[in-house]
Amino acid sequence: MLRLLADALVLTHFQAMALFAFFASLVFAFLSKKRLSECAKYFLWSLLAFLLIAIALGWLMFPFPR
Repeated sequence: MLRLLADALVLTHFQAMALFAFFASLVFAFLSKKRLSECAKYFLWSLLAFLLIAIALGWLMFPFPR
């Protein structure tokens, strides 16, 4: 049973990053803003910021070997 659950949730690095960015942005938006329109705007802004910064950092680290 445990093996089936482990196989069902296999994410790529990008999917894991996007999932984290989604939930972190959602929490930040609802904790920091009061009105729903402000929450939505802040959510989208922070989601894009998370994704763009993570992609930029990955791109900058790519030429360096481990």
